[in-house]
Amino acid sequence: MRESCLDCVRKHIAQALILLTESKLGHPEHKWLAVGHLAEAEAESVADYEVLAKSIRNERLKIIDDKKFNLLILIEQATILSKEKK
Repeated sequence: MRESCLDCVRKHIAQALILLTESKLGHPEHKWLAVGHLAEAEAESVADYEVLAKSIRNERLKIIDDKKFNLLILIEQATILSKEKK
């Protein structure tokens, strides 16, 4: 299991947001790259932030199933956890 890294989590979620935008602008295959980044974010959080990891997984599964999702709330959750850690 990886050591948790909240900065890494936020980076992967942000990259997923960019890729999901590109997936709607003529690059539908980028959806799956975004899903991969969310899996990375989940792996980067599960060791110390299980609730966040579960939230990331839930949003990732929504994307796979083409349901409504909200990745910005995940970045907000990771930012709050990062501030609490300091």
